[in-house]
Amino acid sequence: MADARETAGLAPGHKLYIFFSIQGPLEEFRLPEIESVAQLYNIPFSWPAKPDYTRPYMLIGLPDDEAARKLGSRLVSVKHVWEFWATAETYEELHERVKSAECREKWDKYAVDRDCRWKFTIAGHNRTIPLPQQVALVNTFQYMAFIGEIDLRNPMLEVGLFEEYASDPLRGAKVREKRKEKGMDPSKTGKEKAFEEGDPEDTGGLRSVWMGRKICDTSRHMMDVFDLKKRAYIGTTSMEAEVSLLMANQALAAPGKWVYDPFVGTGSMLLTAAAYGAMTFGSDIDGRQIRGKKTSIRHSAEQYGVQGRIVDCYTFDMTQHPWRTGEVFDAIVTDPPYGVRAGAKRLGREEGAREVLPMIVPGREHEGYHHTFPDYVPPSVGWPMEEVISTLVTFSLYLLRPGGRLVFFLPTDNAVYSDVDIPSIPGMRLVSNTSQSFGKWARRLITMEKTDANEGEWRKALEGLDRGIRREGKKSVWEEEQEREKQAREDDERKKPGHADFNRRYFAGFEEVKEGIKNLLVGQKEDAGTKETQ
Repeated sequence: MADARETAGLAPGHKLYIFFSIQGPLEEFRLPEIESVAQLYNIPFSWPAKPDYTRPYMLIGLPDDEAARKLGSRLVSVKHVWEFWATAETYEELHERVKSAECREKWDKYAVDRDCRWKFTIAGHNRTIPLPQQVALVNTFQYMAFIGEIDLRNPMLEVGLFEEYASDPLRGAKVREKRKEKGMDPSKTGKEKAFEEGDPEDTGGLRSVWMGRKICDTSRHMMDVFDLKKRAYIGTTSMEAEVSLLMANQALAAPGKWVYDPFVGTGSMLLTAAAYGAMTFGSDIDGRQIRGKKTSIRHSAEQYGVQGRIVDCYTFDMTQHPWRTGEVFDAIVTDPPYGVRAGAKRLGREEGAREVLPMIVPGREHEGYHHTFPDYVPPSVGWPMEEVISTLVTFSLYLLRPGGRLVFFLPTDNAVYSDVDIPSIPGMRLVSNTSQSFGKWARRLITMEKTDANEGEWRKALEGLDRGIRREGKKSVWEEEQEREKQAREDDERKKPGHADFNRRYFAGFEEVKEGIKNLLVGQKEDAGTKETQ
């Protein structure tokens, strides 16, 4: 049972469910993942109230338990899915709601079933609840009178009771102070024994209490499966397991999908996308990352049993790609190099660098010219980040099928970031833009989707480019049109009559005069000071 304001957005025919999540640096990625998986499985959902990703418990509306299980089966940012029974700010209010006819209808059928084995699960957010306190809390619900047997290992019904506390950095000091007041040892350890002796654990801050029936666990265990510490082959740029799984979900990776990573590195994105059933392909300008020394991407693929879904990995520069036709892939998911651990490179030579012609290397004559050697590394030059991102977007517009997704990380400076930093071109719709902050800078997970609307416009965004790549400073027809329109607007601004914006310019003129007088006076004082010194 919930307040009307908490369920105003619930769609007709939907039931309430609780998503129990883990808070952390990636909490902002949760909503886009939920919406992406729902789209992948065509599951209708509704938000009863505006979701708050900063809190661990989130209400969502779904058609039934089957839809909840299906949605939960792919989620990584959510830990458990529960059928919603009641929530309140205090236990007194919670008990009233659990006893109400509306809530009783949800649990009474289990209470009167002798064959229903059950258990209670109790947890706290920002608070550890000692076992004796958990037992005491369960006993307050004796009026539910379950007549079936308790089964802690394999229950048919698992009832969840969750306490959410506000974050309080001073809580430890408050507990120690209360212990002193009661004549207890402030440094006392062992929560269970301390609770039995009347240890004052309750220092306030309870925000809400939630109750529900467990539907399923999610795929969060996949983080342990793909843990980098257990992987056969990793490098300095290998993407952490949780992030690569989240990106695969936002890319809608699934059987029958064709996924590409143009900055494949050690293959983290391919492995998780392949684990979800997609066929994958990777490329990188540096083949040494792909091949490795003693181990390679192939060994990691064999470790996870997905070698049959990693079609191949090639060595080539994205700006010199071999794709002769577009609309090949269902998703492009990648982490472009942005110079923190490895900067972006493209083929080329620095200005003034000596040109090296094909040559035969003494002792390796039988292998042919040196540029055909397996270990040959072609010359490369730095590639500015703004060019990397703008090229990635047009490249994706060329290679993605309609409805296909581009998922990538964008590094940003928090002090100067603005939403206009996200590239915007016809045919690529922004789906989500979420941030993981690292203090002064952040990495933003950007998801874009190729649309088939206004096909003429997005065709112009590719016309003039070489299969999505700019050559020798050339611009697309769409970019040239945008520049002409901008120039026309500036020309119109200059052509305005003298009385246009008179009020604004009138007062702006006074400000300019004031500033001029101020500068003049400061200059005179400085000249006077100089003469006195002389």
